[in-house]
Amino acid sequence: MVTRKILPFHFLIICGLSIFFSCKTDNDDIILNNSSQKYSVTGSKILEETKPIQLIGSNSFHTFSPGSTAMNSWNIDVAREFIGNSKENPLTGSPIKDSNGAYLHSLQSVVDGNRINNRITILCGFGWDGTTVTEFTGKSPSQTYWWNAYKTKLQQWANHFKNQQDVWIEVWNEPYRYDRADGYTDEIWEKDMNELVAQIRNTGNSNIILVPCAEQGQDESVLINKGKLFLTNKENIIFDIHAYEKWLLDTDVSINNRLDQLKQRNLPIFIGEIAPMNAGILMNPKSFLDIISNRGISVCGWVWKNDENDQNALLTKSGLPNNNNNNNWGTIYKNLAVKSRNP
Repeated sequence: MVTRKILPFHFLIICGLSIFFSCKTDNDDIILNNSSQKYSVTGSKILEETKPIQLIGSNSFHTFSPGSTAMNSWNIDVAREFIGNSKENPLTGSPIKDSNGAYLHSLQSVVDGNRINNRITILCGFGWDGTTVTEFTGKSPSQTYWWNAYKTKLQQWANHFKNQQDVWIEVWNEPYRYDRADGYTDEIWEKDMNELVAQIRNTGNSNIILVPCAEQGQDESVLINKGKLFLTNKENIIFDIHAYEKWLLDTDVSINNRLDQLKQRNLPIFIGEIAPMNAGILMNPKSFLDIISNRGISVCGWVWKNDENDQNALLTKSGLPNNNNNNNWGTIYKNLAVKSRNP
């Protein structure tokens, strides 16, 4: 597991998965959408065919060990897949041993393992070559030495999966420093994210794309300032917010006010990460999860892993919810995952 600097990011090895789609939709919840896509975005809603859905998922490490039946009992809808070695992780074929000695399974095999359990896959690059030096979190994308090579890799992923509508791509994990000490501006975010999205769309891939917020994923102010403009002439874009200190240490009143500002602008959001421990601070995610559940917002918890010694792991080694010194994180998230969806 990678130690976070001051804000989001985690790391380590794996577990199993699975899913079964569950969503509540009444006739008056139906939104007409002329798209032929199975999954699409209209306004702030994610749609399956024409019906709004709420997704409860988990971050996972299936590139190290694919297979996803274990998630079925939790009713997990979507797996946000960690790709720590974007440079070497194969698209198809047999597992490889990368330059760091890790065995990596193909992205297609990861997708297939999720698909057989009716689970959506979000592919997200977390690092360039599998080393801590090239972790994406906190980096200004266009200032990295692998920027152009990564754009080429993104094109390859997009082209390969463009006819697989249950495969969504997130363009980068947790960009820009938490304190903006890297010279960050919203204009830089806008330029970088537009360029990354273009790599995918230029292949003819019209699947849903996730675009991260600033300050290592936690700062939604860039969406207030730039979100509507960014969405101009674009389709099927969702903004990914990571809920750690800047959210979990906030008051319920303030959280609701912040979410209201996004809702008023009709911005589609997805909570791509949330966990009780980050930067050495133990937090309680329950109140935040209750708020987003009631609002119909989709979320992926961190992280599907069997390890009671990791406070963010959702499971123990024996497969039970992990409630070890983590504010009952395992049980809290399982209770959310198994209950009816509220799109």
